[in-house]
Amino acid sequence: MSNTILNRNLASLKKKDKGLFDKIEPLQGSKFYAVTKSKSGLPALTHVVPGGIKKQIDSTYDPVNEATRNLERFKICGSINFIVLGLGLGYQACEIIKQNSTHAKIYIFEKDPELFALAIRETDFTPIFEHPGVRLFVEADPREINRLLEPERTNFTLNDYCLVSHKALVDRNVEYYGFIYDEIEKYFKESRVNLKTQSIHSKLYYKNIFSNQECLRHSPGIKSLKGCFPDIPAIICSAGPSLDKNIQLLKSSREGFFLIAVATALKPLLLNNIQPDVVISIDPDDLTIRSFDFLVDTCETWLVYNAAVPNVIPKYFLTKKMVFDLDIHLSKWFNKYSDSKGSLGKTTSVAHSAFNFARFLACSPIILLGQDLSFHKQRLHCKYSFYYDDSLNIVSRYKQLSDLNRLKYLNFGENLTKCIDIFGCQVTSTIAMDSYREIFSSSMENYETVINATEGGVPIKGMKNLSLREALHCHCRNSIKKKIDSLIPTISLGKSTLEDLHESTHCLIKNLEYISEKVNAKKIIQVDKPSKDQKQIFVNDMDSLYKSILEYKEITLLLQDYDFAGFSDWYRSNSQILNKKELLKDCSLLDEEYERDLKFLNVLVDSVEYLRVNFERSLSPPN
Repeated sequence: MSNTILNRNLASLKKKDKGLFDKIEPLQGSKFYAVTKSKSGLPALTHVVPGGIKKQIDSTYDPVNEATRNLERFKICGSINFIVLGLGLGYQACEIIKQNSTHAKIYIFEKDPELFALAIRETDFTPIFEHPGVRLFVEADPREINRLLEPERTNFTLNDYCLVSHKALVDRNVEYYGFIYDEIEKYFKESRVNLKTQSIHSKLYYKNIFSNQECLRHSPGIKSLKGCFPDIPAIICSAGPSLDKNIQLLKSSREGFFLIAVATALKPLLLNNIQPDVVISIDPDDLTIRSFDFLVDTCETWLVYNAAVPNVIPKYFLTKKMVFDLDIHLSKWFNKYSDSKGSLGKTTSVAHSAFNFARFLACSPIILLGQDLSFHKQRLHCKYSFYYDDSLNIVSRYKQLSDLNRLKYLNFGENLTKCIDIFGCQVTSTIAMDSYREIFSSSMENYETVINATEGGVPIKGMKNLSLREALHCHCRNSIKKKIDSLIPTISLGKSTLEDLHESTHCLIKNLEYISEKVNAKKIIQVDKPSKDQKQIFVNDMDSLYKSILEYKEITLLLQDYDFAGFSDWYRSNSQILNKKELLKDCSLLDEEYERDLKFLNVLVDSVEYLRVNFERSLSPPN
């Protein structure tokens, strides 16, 4: 052991992470690991098992060469983000750093703090500690993975990441590292689904939020209902194919539960003469409008919605509607200068929104129905949902229903996954639905009584499976109608003034006009075949433009959220270029920078103009 190495490592670690330094500095080494000298002269790690038997972790010949060969099978070339499981003596992490720029993000997980204390006594860790993109997690709680990864969630999702494991260490702590691996996979699976949804719908979100401003001002928020329904059973009705089995049973105990319908289940319920107490709508595309039959009387049903739904839906529910806050920057901006409506937390799908609403009300138990999260005979939805009706409308002698279902099923392509259903049989799901299932499971903490009465589909970890008949018999025998009827009508609008909103909107428009002038000035001076010097001037000017826009934090967030796909493309391209520029110092990337900025300029022009025009319209009184 070299005191020089240890002191240098400790000094570097203290600058990097004072909390980790305080944890490691008192430790003297490891009871279960030892270090020997390899034939190359470098330290090699050994695991000491009970009885004094030693098992080699690193190569006894050349541990650096071994680490390099191991990295080849992980195909790290081209990656700019890394997650490392098992640090050991740091050879793999150091090789990753050597082969990448300072722009790389490297998240390292090591289970054993004593092993870490031993390692910093034997090898030089300053390349790891001094790299700006390295984050070290020693003895991290696997249940905290989401929080630890959150700072780089967007980066790791958009630019992807390479997961590198130290096999010998992982094998010796397979339960710990396996848990971490599963949590990482779940976290980024959900993140990919969310970012894909945002990329597809971001402009539609903004269109609907702007068009819904008048409805939002006249809709009470859900916040006054928080905790109002303790010990009232709630049934959340989704439109999975299994709903065909048991929908009629809801009539038998209708006054014994609070019925929350997701939008796609509304038509099937109404056609079976079952009025839900609440229907939840969150989807922004016009397809969701078809979940509603505007000719059918829904006078007993309240609409619970967010600002992103098509305007025709809240306009139809004249008085019985309430709204919850939306985690989109435009919606948050309006809330900041008017009033908050109450939050349901993470609402990845309409079923999660319904589940969170039942929890928000403090309902217990919560009973899920029609939540298959998988295909049944290549069908995802129950009868009388508009998805099912679409197929029926084109059934003919030459187009049978089973054939149409198969075509829809095959369109999911690579997104299809295999799962085991509640009966132990293999069924097919999708990546998105599998992510939804995991979100349900992770949200079960601190909430005891949740029953899955779907009677089909994929089980949800943490939920008890019961038939609907059993659930109704055990939990829904007492009438709760009077209590519900007395509480919901008491919801009232919060008192708020529009003065702050109008003043803030005027200020925002003024700043948008200033940015618009600068952006359009760059657009005007473009030439068809620019020279190298003209390209360089354009790239430099765009860099100055980025920096000037970033000074307006609220506008930056609004622009990013409006054209999420456009900003994501720029972010990916920029990340790759920055990495290449550092690694390939003698290689000019001017053409790539020019193409990146030229494409992004169009994104900026359209986004700034859209916001300016629509914020101006938001000040105009409604027709």
